[in-house]
Formats: sequence, structure tokens, C-alpha cells
Amino acid sequence: MKLNLEVELDWIDEDMNLDDTVKQNVIDAVVRKIQSNVELQVEKKINDTIDKVVLAKINKMTEKLFSDFMKREISITDGYGDKIKVYKNTTELIKERFDKFMEQTVDEKGNTYEGTYGNKYKRIYFIIDEQLKKFANEFTTNAVKTVSEEIKQHVKDGLTTKLGNELMKVLKVNEMLQLPEKK
Repeated sequence: MKLNLEVELDWIDEDMNLDDTVKQNVIDAVVRKIQSNVELQVEKKINDTIDKVVLAKINKMTEKLFSDFMKREISITDGYGDKIKVYKNTTELIKERFDKFMEQTVDEKGNTYEGTYGNKYKRIYFIIDEQLKKFANEFTTNAVKTVSEEIKQHVKDGLTTKLGNELMKVLKVNEMLQLPEKK
């Protein structure tokens, strides 16, 4: 540990000499410096511990509140305060609302539809159909790209071979190399 100390001598006590005064001031300065460092470390540890404990308590309370909310009975009432429907817990309400949402009639764009004209779908079938179309489009696009690249490569290889043979005949390379001609 490195300590930088400043010692300020304002006065020298009559009973002490200069050495004793300097010695006492150095000791006091070292004690103050160490005490300051210890206080900072202790304060940091205390704050960290408090943060952990408080956060754990907050999380526990939040979980309890959410759990209590999800287990709570829910009553749906009309404008007069009469109970229309009672759900034993929030999960039951959420499931029913989700089922109704997925069973709603939608148009070809997926918007809720109450009319009688045009194409009508249940939302669940619309979502499945859209996912299948997306998958089919991606699959078809990738397949066409792959096949096109393979055809291009095959044509290139064939033309290179054919043009190479024709060029060999035109330039009479076989004669120059004294090779027998292929028929």
C-alpha cells in the first residue's frame, strides 16, 4: 500500500521536541489515511450487501404479488354490476380470451372481419396459411436459385468442352502435335 502524507507543523509543544512532534504528526496522518480507506471499503461492502438483500426482497415480493394476482378469482360484470361470468383464476381468463382471439373471423389481410362478402378465415387458419406461404416462397426461391446455378454451371462446362474440341480442330492442334485425330 502506498501512502502519500502531508505533515503540517503549526506549533511544537513545550514538553515535546521536534522529533516527537513530527513522529506524532506522521502517526496521526497514517491513521487518518488508513481509517479513510477502511471506511470507504466498509461503506462499499455495506452498500453492496444492502443492494443484494433489497433486490432479493423486491424480487420475492414481486413474485408473490404476481402469483397472488394469477390465482385470484376474476368476475366480469355488466354495466349494472351483475356478474356475467366468473373465472377461478387469471390463467383461465387469459386462455379463454386467447381461444376467442384465435377463433375470430378475419379477412385475407388478417384484419378482424364481420362482413358477409369476400374471403373469410378463422385467425388460426390464416396464421398457419401465411406461415406456409412464407415457407413455400422461401423454399421455391432457394430451389430456383440452386437449380439455375447448377444449370448455368452445366451449360458452361458443356460449352467449354464443345468449344475447346471445335477450336482444336480449327487450329489443327492435333496435326501440330502429331496426334491422331478423334472421330
